[in-house]
Amino acid sequence: MKIRLILSIFLLCAGMLWAQDKSAAILPSDAVIQNYMSSTQAYAALFSGKTEMPYDVTFTNHPYFETDRYVSGTLCYNRVVYKDILMRIDLFRDELTVICPDVPYRIVLNNDKFHYAVLNSSTIIKSVDEKNPKTKFLVLLHAGNYPVLKKYAVRIAVNHPSPRVLTRTFLFQNQYAIDVEGILHTVKNKNSILKLFPDRKKELNEYAKLHKLNFRKQPEQSIIALVNHYDTIKE
Repeated sequence: MKIRLILSIFLLCAGMLWAQDKSAAILPSDAVIQNYMSSTQAYAALFSGKTEMPYDVTFTNHPYFETDRYVSGTLCYNRVVYKDILMRIDLFRDELTVICPDVPYRIVLNNDKFHYAVLNSSTIIKSVDEKNPKTKFLVLLHAGNYPVLKKYAVRIAVNHPSPRVLTRTFLFQNQYAIDVEGILHTVKNKNSILKLFPDRKKELNEYAKLHKLNFRKQPEQSIIALVNHYDTIKE
């Protein structure tokens, strides 16, 4: 996986706006949309793409990042930074959709032009697996010398609670990865991290025990803490 270039572009781009709207999953009000449309007329020509297609069956939940509501955030698209963009990310289809000025429908942006987004207080970047060219949206959890990222495996589960009833649910599996010299390595526990840093394996193991890092109950905090410690002692 190639992610170093993407991270470099992210670190060079400026002007982030942290959006923290985690309210109920409803569309923005007409006033919010009108204000957005008025302030972004110049952006309309940039946002062109296919129309977002609704799911043709009913699900018990939604496949979007944190909320199915369109949330205002910062978007770096085609190497230009835009603020106050109403958008949401479909983690099942791997699509980022925006509400565009002067367009009565929602536009799915070109993933090849996407660099990063700041949405719901999270920084979203992308990575492309060389074996599987499909774009994946990743959450940047730690942006040190060895970036820590969160990715999502999403699948559909079909259940038959009764002979005449059928339900469909999106199932999310959180996965974590560490970028080591431009290669993304999936990690599941302490041992998988220690294998990435064999030159400090003993020190890292002692640090994990001393600070009682729990990779099962607190995977994000534990992975970031261990990687950050390696970054410190390596210097």
